This record gives sequence, structure tokens and C-alpha cells, in this order.
Amino acid sequence: MAKLFSVQLENDEFHKKLGGGIPSGTLALIKGEHGSGKSAICQRIVFGLLKNDVTVTYISTQLTTLDFIKQMSSLGYDVVKSIVRRKLLFIPVYPLLQEPKQRRDYSKKLMGAKELFENDVIVIDSFTTLVKYDIDPESVVSLMGFFKRIVALDKAVILTGTNEIDEDLMNEIESACSMVAETSIRKFGTDLKNVMVIKKYNLAVGQYSKQIAFRVEPKIGLVVEIAAVA
Repeated sequence: MAKLFSVQLENDEFHKKLGGGIPSGTLALIKGEHGSGKSAICQRIVFGLLKNDVTVTYISTQLTTLDFIKQMSSLGYDVVKSIVRRKLLFIPVYPLLQEPKQRRDYSKKLMGAKELFENDVIVIDSFTTLVKYDIDPESVVSLMGFFKRIVALDKAVILTGTNEIDEDLMNEIESACSMVAETSIRKFGTDLKNVMVIKKYNLAVGQYSKQIAFRVEPKIGLVVEIAAVA
């Protein structure tokens, strides 16, 4: 039976919406347009994991280390101690992505950097941004096979993505994942709400919600909305 990586926080029901947490062996994809809440979901998951003594590697294509610490702090998610104690390994790829010449070797570099995959859970936000210049049918098969070998070692890998890569390649990634969720912004009455729809969750060990409406509050973080979204 899969080991469950708990993401439970006090006074927060988000873990229940995920069936208790993230099962080991999970290869997850959270996809959606920019600004739809993918990173907020990942950051909430990461903070919950750390609070439950789960080690995490977070690879970011959007934030420097200082930006990440400030972003997490603004949500009430203090991760400084976790970084100092090496419970959280944060890898900023953002500076490299801004080079005048776009690099085309990130797929190989990922598979060659074994130290990035030593922790219990690995988050790559955004995976599609990282590999969009060197992803092709051959490399996507190699990458997904590599991730599956990683999660077979009682680990979990969480990827985020947008439509910046070919649709067929995205479909290939989805089919390889045991969990697929999609974030969006929907109108509910006069309000706009962030929504995550879980389209596939093969390894769930508990009952989970297929649709999760949420908002992000300063110093509070991710807040699950009680009202259903039509």
C-alpha cells in the first residue's frame, strides 16, 4: 500500500479535499493558464508537506530564492527554517531562463541531476516552461519514464504546466501521470473564483473532492471555499 505524504495544516481542510495528502508513487500534473492558481496550490502542498516532516525539492522557473521566501512569507508560509535545516531544497531556474540564448538541454540536465530527486517529494513549477525548447516525442517518453522510476522509489513528483508546448506532447504527459488536475478562474455569481478540477487520481487512498474552489489570502494562504462552484 502506498505511503501517504500528509499535507495537513491546523484549521485547514485542504488535505481532506486531496484524500488526506499525496500518496507515494504519485506522478502528478497540475495544468492551467497563467494566474489560475497552479503555483498557489503547489506552495500550499509544499508547506503542508514540510509541516508533516516530509522533505521537498522545489524547482522554480519563476522565482529567485529570495522571491520564493518572500512569496511564501506573504502567504503565512514561513520556509526559512526548512531551507536552513535542508528539509526544503529550492532550486531557482529563473535566472538561467532569462539568458539571451535559450538553452535546449534541460531535459537531459533534469535526468542527470540525481541530487534533485533525493527528497520525498519533488515539485517542478513550471515543468513546461523548463523544457519547452527541447521537448519532443522522444524526450517526453524518456522524461516520463525517468519520473516513473523516481516515484517507484516511494517518492512523488508534481509538475505544473500550461499550453506552451504542443498539445500532443501535453497529452502524452497527462497519460503518463497518475494524477491530473486543471486550474481555472470561473465566475460564481458576481465573484471570480479559482477552481481546481481533479480529472484523474489513480492512487488516491481516501475520498477526495473532484472540484476544489479556493482563494488566496495574504498571511493566511490558500483558503478552500465552502460554496460549490457551478
